[in-house]
Amino acid sequence: MKFEKVHTIGDIYDGIRSGTADLDGVPHHFESVFNDDIVEYTHDFRLCPVTAEFMERELRAWAIYRDWEARYHLGIEPVETHPGHGGIVPEYDALSEWLKAQIKALVPLPSFYTATFRVLPGQEALPSGILRTLEVSWERKST
Repeated sequence: MKFEKVHTIGDIYDGIRSGTADLDGVPHHFESVFNDDIVEYTHDFRLCPVTAEFMERELRAWAIYRDWEARYHLGIEPVETHPGHGGIVPEYDALSEWLKAQIKALVPLPSFYTATFRVLPGQEALPSGILRTLEVSWERKST
């Protein structure tokens, strides 16, 4: 099983739902598929290749979030200062708006993938609640 870098995590709900990660060494946006019939997320992911500019902006937004996350879990910042609430960090707001527009225009790969995420070692000392750095193994689903 080949594991690759997870660059960012965009959404977590009963598991990781979106973010950016490498597939064959190339950054892709990934998003889990929601099944309206059963009203829940599936284990299938859509992957879309992204540009260098996308990754540059995605990683900057991630850095802003991770900085806040560390301060929050150390008790320095209240939850109300979360940059995702909007109007708190103008740079984060601008990056998020741009990224959301780009994600809508991304072209997915023709196949779905399943993911096996795992935590990289050496993060045991991080405060409880902080997202751990992950890696992922993608498996293309046969059609």
